[in-house]
Amino acid sequence: MVMNGDDSGLLARLTLDQKVRLLTGADSWRLHGEAALGLRPIVMSDGPAGVRGTRFDSRNPSSSLPCPIALGATWDDRLVHELAYALGQETRARGIDVLLAPTVNIVRTPLSGRGFECFSEDPLLTTRIAVAYVRGVQEAGVGATAKHYVANDSETERRTYDARISETVLRELYLSPFEGCVVEAGVALVMAAYNSVNGAAMTANPILLRDLLKAEWAFPGVVVSDWSATKTTVPSATGGLDLVMPGPHGPWGDQLMAAVRGGRVPEADIDDKVARLLHLARRVGALNGAPDDGRHDDAPAPRALVDPELLRRAAARSFVLLSNPRTLLPLRRGSVQRLALIGPNAIDPQTQGGGSVRVLPVSRPGLAEALGVAMDALVTLSQGCVTNAMTAAPADGSLHDPVSGEAGVRLEVRVAGGAVVHDAPFPTTAVTWWDGLPDAVHLPGSEVVMRARYRAGTSASHVIGAAGVGVLRLYLDGVLLGEATTLTPRDAVEALSKPPEVRIPVQLQAGQEVEIRVEHRPNARGNQAGFANMRLGITPQMDEEALLQEAVKAAAAADVAVLVVGSADGAESEGYDKDTMALSGRQDELVRRVAAANPDTVVVVNSGMPVLMPWAADVAAVIQVWFPGQAFGEALADVLTGEMEPGGRLPVSVPRAEADSPVLAALPVAGELSYAEGLLVGYRGYDRTGSEPHFSFGHGLGYTDWTYESFAAPEGSIMAGQDLPLTVTVRNSGERAGREVVQVYLQALDDDPSRPLRVLAAFASVSGAPGERVEVRLTVPARSFARFDESHGGWAWQPGTYALHVGRSSRDLRLTGEVVLR
Repeated sequence: MVMNGDDSGLLARLTLDQKVRLLTGADSWRLHGEAALGLRPIVMSDGPAGVRGTRFDSRNPSSSLPCPIALGATWDDRLVHELAYALGQETRARGIDVLLAPTVNIVRTPLSGRGFECFSEDPLLTTRIAVAYVRGVQEAGVGATAKHYVANDSETERRTYDARISETVLRELYLSPFEGCVVEAGVALVMAAYNSVNGAAMTANPILLRDLLKAEWAFPGVVVSDWSATKTTVPSATGGLDLVMPGPHGPWGDQLMAAVRGGRVPEADIDDKVARLLHLARRVGALNGAPDDGRHDDAPAPRALVDPELLRRAAARSFVLLSNPRTLLPLRRGSVQRLALIGPNAIDPQTQGGGSVRVLPVSRPGLAEALGVAMDALVTLSQGCVTNAMTAAPADGSLHDPVSGEAGVRLEVRVAGGAVVHDAPFPTTAVTWWDGLPDAVHLPGSEVVMRARYRAGTSASHVIGAAGVGVLRLYLDGVLLGEATTLTPRDAVEALSKPPEVRIPVQLQAGQEVEIRVEHRPNARGNQAGFANMRLGITPQMDEEALLQEAVKAAAAADVAVLVVGSADGAESEGYDKDTMALSGRQDELVRRVAAANPDTVVVVNSGMPVLMPWAADVAAVIQVWFPGQAFGEALADVLTGEMEPGGRLPVSVPRAEADSPVLAALPVAGELSYAEGLLVGYRGYDRTGSEPHFSFGHGLGYTDWTYESFAAPEGSIMAGQDLPLTVTVRNSGERAGREVVQVYLQALDDDPSRPLRVLAAFASVSGAPGERVEVRLTVPARSFARFDESHGGWAWQPGTYALHVGRSSRDLRLTGEVVLR
């Protein structure tokens, strides 16, 4: 970057030692300050769907936003901007300077474990939502981070695989959202991913970091490594990386000092990195000598939570009504006297995915409570089947701290030798390394002890589950029931989302109270730094056939059945990919049996990625709700009753069968991950092969109908490099007000089989009253007509005739016209 005079003056005050020290984190979330410059530590936090802070804090819960794929489903950049600005304000109030969000990778496969953290399978939709997100966060004075640069589209072997991908595909598909974040939104940081691309690690990739990002795109910000991603000293320092995280250890420090003094790394490169950090510090207000106020560590921050009504509106806007053939929905208030709420996700709704995205959310009304109030109906609740991969913790308050009597557990940390360095109540039965435990928890020989009193609600065989990586010992009333050593998962984050579990059956009588004690000695490799996660669960053993029969009976006795199926806790997470798109357990059977008992069955799919729906034609309605955040219950009630329209459109395609997906199991072979499909990802692949998705990209119904009447483009031809303005006229031909997302797809007529048949080129949302005619103004960007020419290393426009298709989805195209590019 070009250094200004102020930066030159500040750099002149620093020794080489001081400069290099700034380039590795001080700890997991903070950078070093420098008193000589009036530079306080910059503080970072995870945050694509809410800002956690540097640790979980039950005194100060976070707003839990709809997951990013749900934000993509809104197709509404203005709403996303509003929501991101509110998130930025909450971030600032917590004393956080940098939000490690958004994730702008492309959803390449529906089996992506982290797909819920992305916006879409399409680069234009991803870019528009990402730009709005970045602008909103940064207008609140927080630095946003575009991640994970680049081709970090699979979790399997994500730390080591080499993505083999052509420059054309990189430029046109996977780099496009990053370019938008840099060039349009001025994103403050870009995070270099774990993986390699075409033979070079992304933390040491001069072509993509130095030449493209910093030189061609003129990115003035900071390139930060993903956590523990940097493995080299000289290649990463000369390849374009600016900041190694976490700290204080890593491959820079003394090794980088020696490399500079030995002439292997120019000191000018060090100066450039420090100047970028100073530029970031100015943006977030850290370069003014202000002390670090410590709010993120020791005391609750001022309440500056995102407005719950905004979260409720955003969640409803993201819900996609996939089918409603008999127009059962919306349900009129008073028309339903008895509603059967059924399903494993009705009992345990999944509001967020797993991994670093998780926050400790603000408590809001649950599904049954919200539906009961909204419908003014009797709501019965049935589980239907079991899907949890891990033993569930009781949700009825039957676990409590044996010392204080508070709901939750007692948590102790003992160092080698047995000394207790932490002893306090804890509100949940799952504790992670970012829950504010003392640093001693990571030392060799340390032990975490969880104790709780449990009162059995029924006479039955129960299962006690203890989870963690390392040695686990489980006691009941002081008697050792079992001891085991669990193995380190494939990825460190898997130890957070789905740690290995030891299960032991015990027979308990109704009303019997017992004390459970779990001792956990962590395996240091479980989180590369010691303790990762520990969980305790206890539940009566369940008879699944009895659960199914109970659900069918409840459905038959109700006016309407609302069946909530989807992913179990830990099924979708950073660190590992999914094995299948099929619903787990007996959920498909549950849907069929409930629908047979009650034809007025509404299926609510609570998953981050699409699932197979072989029963979709057998039910009255299907709604995809993603991981919708804390407002799940209220937003679902609003949509079912018609208080709000389900405003979402699919940001990803939904196949009928796994084999139909253009890309399914994206697994590395001998360390290489081939992107052999090229540009034909998602709907682009379906269109090119002519196969029919179950629900197409862009699909989504509302509670009214829209007629597409006409569209107009400028007469004559347009010049290469020129944007194309369009006007589309639509009319609300239904009986109630509603919202429509008008989509424009561009098709080149040369029909190159290696290229998409057509691509999304523009979209806009409109609202209208019954009978209202609305003119929608859209712009097809000039880049939509261009292709990347590898032979010349630049963008090229091919003159000729292009078709324009306007409609409701990639397959529901209502209007067609042509434009000539010259």
